[in-house]
Amino acid sequence: MTARRSREVDQIPVRISYEIIRLFSEGLYRGPNKAVEELVCNSYDADAKNVRIVLPKTTAEETDFSESQSSLWVIDDGCGMDEDGFRHLWRVADSNKSREIHSATKRALIGQFGIGKLAAYVLGWKLTHVSRVNSRFLLTEMDFHEVVSVTQNDSSNPVNISLQEVEENTAMNLLSEIKERDTVAWDSLFGSSDTDATWTVARVSDFKDLYKRLTPARLRWVLSTGLPLQSEFKVWVNCTQVQSSKEQSKKIETVCIGGMKDKAAKKLGFRVHNNAKTSVDVPGIGQVSGVAEVFERPLTGKKSEFFGRSNGFFVRVRGRVINLEDELFGLPPQNHAAWSRFALEIHADGLHDQLLSSREGVKDSESIDQLRRYLQELFNLCRTAFDAWNQRDDERLDLAQLHSSASSALVLEPLLDVLRQTIMTENDSFYVEVPCKGRDIDYREWLDSNEERLKKSPFKETKLEQEGFHSPALRYLPEHQMIRVNSDHPFVDKLTGSGKRLDSATLFGYSELLLEGQLYGRSLSTDVISELLRDRDRVLRLIAGQTPPTAAQVLRYLSFANENSKTLERAVGTAFQTLGFEYQRNGGHAPGPDGVLEARLGRQNKSSADYRLVYDAKQTNQFAVPADKIDLVALENFRLAEKADYGFFIANSYAAESDPNSTLNMKIKSSGYKKITLLKLVHLEKVVRLHYRYGVTLTELRKVFEGAQTVPDVDSALLALDNHLQKHQIPLGTLFKGLEELKSDLRAIPDYKVVRFNNASLREFEPERLAAALKGVQRILGQRWLKVEDDGSVTMHQSSDEILKALKNRLASLDLSD
Repeated sequence: MTARRSREVDQIPVRISYEIIRLFSEGLYRGPNKAVEELVCNSYDADAKNVRIVLPKTTAEETDFSESQSSLWVIDDGCGMDEDGFRHLWRVADSNKSREIHSATKRALIGQFGIGKLAAYVLGWKLTHVSRVNSRFLLTEMDFHEVVSVTQNDSSNPVNISLQEVEENTAMNLLSEIKERDTVAWDSLFGSSDTDATWTVARVSDFKDLYKRLTPARLRWVLSTGLPLQSEFKVWVNCTQVQSSKEQSKKIETVCIGGMKDKAAKKLGFRVHNNAKTSVDVPGIGQVSGVAEVFERPLTGKKSEFFGRSNGFFVRVRGRVINLEDELFGLPPQNHAAWSRFALEIHADGLHDQLLSSREGVKDSESIDQLRRYLQELFNLCRTAFDAWNQRDDERLDLAQLHSSASSALVLEPLLDVLRQTIMTENDSFYVEVPCKGRDIDYREWLDSNEERLKKSPFKETKLEQEGFHSPALRYLPEHQMIRVNSDHPFVDKLTGSGKRLDSATLFGYSELLLEGQLYGRSLSTDVISELLRDRDRVLRLIAGQTPPTAAQVLRYLSFANENSKTLERAVGTAFQTLGFEYQRNGGHAPGPDGVLEARLGRQNKSSADYRLVYDAKQTNQFAVPADKIDLVALENFRLAEKADYGFFIANSYAAESDPNSTLNMKIKSSGYKKITLLKLVHLEKVVRLHYRYGVTLTELRKVFEGAQTVPDVDSALLALDNHLQKHQIPLGTLFKGLEELKSDLRAIPDYKVVRFNNASLREFEPERLAAALKGVQRILGQRWLKVEDDGSVTMHQSSDEILKALKNRLASLDLSD
C-alpha cells in the first residue's frame, strides 16, 4: 500500500438509463424487504458463509430516514471483489452467473440478470461497496442522483464510477458505524490477523420513503422463507440470527440413524453403534450417521428453482453433498405429500472410494443398493408417521364443521399454503387476498398468532357480493375469515339462482379455495397455478353458457339485436363489456334502468376518472321509436338514483332523428338534461368496430357522452373519433416486438408499460390507449393467444409474429369496415 489514503485505480463506465433503473427496481422490488434480500443473494453468490445485516439506527423522534446519518449495511465473508469483480458488479443486465456453480462449495449461483444491485435504488440514493481481497481494500460509490441528471436527457451517456484503493485505516473510518452497531461484524472485518481474509460490505444511504416500511421482524420473515439458510450459510439481522422456515416448521417425526426409532436398521440387520454419535454399519460402506425428519409443512416451493432444494436425501461425503441434482439418490419417485415434507441428511464418508470422477454421484454396486434400501426404509418410517398424523385430522367435512368446528389438515394446510405464498410475494393469489393489505405488520407474527384462530374456524362467513362480470368467482379475506362470492360471475349466478341459494355459493367457494391450496401444496409454480385457474374459470363460464364472446359474436349480436327486448338488452350489455365496462343488468319488469355500466379507470384526475352510465333499451315493432316513448324524466331520475354520470337511450332508430326541429330533438334540447344521449345500434356497432381496429379507451368514450345529445351529435362525435384514431394508429408491430423481447426475462411477465418507456414511438400514446389496443387483440383472438392484465402485464402464448399473423387473418374475415 502507498502512503496515500486512497488512489483511483480505474473508471468503471455504467451504461444505464434512469428509466431502466426506475422500471426494473420499482417493478421487480415493490417492497423494501425483497430489495434487501437481493443484496443478500449477492453475498450468497460470493460464497459467503455469514452475512450480517445492520439496519439504520432510529429513535422515536427520528422519522425522516432521508435525514438520518446512519446507513443500512450488508456485510459478508465471501470471496471479495478485485478490479474485475467490480467491473462485473456494474455490468448492468449482463450477468454470466445464472448457470455457474461456485468452485469451492458447489453452490448453484442464483444471480441471473445482473440487475440485483439496482434493488438498492428502491431503498436509497447512494450505494457504496468496500471489499477486501489480496490484502487490498477497494471502494466504489454509486450516486443515483448522477444517473438521473446525466441520463434523463441523453441515455447514451455512461455514468463513470471511480474505483478507489484505500488504506486499511481509511476503510475502518468509512465503516466505523458498524463497530458501534455490530461488534461481531466489525471483528470479522478487522479483528483477524489472517492476511488471506476476504469480505465485502454494501452500504445503502440517503434513504427514500419506501425504506420506512422495512422492519427487522418483517425482514427476518422474508429472509427465512426465501433464502437457502443452512449450516454453510447463515444470516443475522441486527445481531439476531435468522432461522430458516424449515427449522421453524413443526416436525411430525424425527428418526436418528441408529437411534431408538430406527427400525429400518433392525429390519435390514445392520449393526448399530450407540456411542457419542449413534450410527449404523452399512455393508461395504461402513458407518453412516444422520437424521431423517418429516414436517407438517411442505419444504418444496418456487424458491427451490433458484436456491436449491430443501427436501429429499442429502448424502454427504467428507462434509460435501454429492447428490445436489438427484434428490432421490437413485430411488424411484415417492409419495408426493410425504416426500415434499421429508428431509434426510446422511454422512457416509465410506462412499469416498465409490464416487464417480465428477464427484457428483456414485457407482452402482451391491453396497450402494444396500444403502438405497436403507434410505427407502427410513423414508417409509417417516411416511408412516406422516400418514398417522394426517389421518387424525381426516374427518368428515360439511358446512357446519367448516363454519364452527376445528378444521382438519385437509382444509387448513391447503389454506395456509396459499396464505404463505401471498404473504411472501405480497401479491394476491387467484382467490386469496394478502391479509392486512397496505399495513406495515410483522407477517410472521400475524401468521403465528392467527394460525390457531384459523385452525378453529378458517371460514366464519360467506357473502354474495357484486364484483363484476370479469372478476374471479370469489375472494378469500384471511383477516376476516370470510369468503366473498362474486354474484356477477355467470357460473355463480346460475349456481345460486341469481343469488337465492347461499348454501350453493358457500360450498362452491370452499371447494374452489381448497383447490387452489391443493395446487400450491403440490409445489407448482405461481404462474402454472394461475394459468390452470384461469382455464378453469373459462370452463365454468362455458358451463354457464356465458363465456366472453368473440369479436364476430358481438357484431352478430348487434346485427339482430332489435328482434326483441331481451335480445337487445343482452346485445347492448355484451358490447359494452367488450369495450371494457362492467355491466350490471336490470331489465325485465324491475324498476330502474335496463342496465348500469361502470367504467373503472383507477385514476383520479378530472379528465380520466371512473364514470358510470345508465341506459334504457327501446325495442319496438315500429320502424322508429316515436318521441312519446322517450321518457327523459324517468331516465334522469334513474341516473340520479344510481349516482351515474350519464344516461342514454338506445334503439334501432328514432322518429325524425336527423331533423333538428323534430319533436324528439326539440324535446331533448329544451329539457335541460345535458347528460342524456340518444344512441343507436349502428353507433354502438361503429364503436365496437373502431375498438377492434384501433383500441378505443374508456376515456375517449366518455367524451362522446359528454358532448353529444341527439343522433346528429353522436354522428359527429364518432366521425371525429374515427379521424383521430386513424391519424394516431398504434404501431402494433413495434408494441408486440417490444413485448417479445421482454419474454427473455424469465423472472417477469412482459409489461406494455415497460415497452412504452423503452420506445420513443410508443410514448406518444397514453398507457390506457395501448391497453385498449391490446385488449382489442385479445378479444379478437381470445385468451388462448394472449391475456392483458390491468396492471400492465401481458401473457403471450404465441410469438409476436404468430399473433400478428393470426390477427391479420382474423381481421380480414371480420370485415371491420363500416
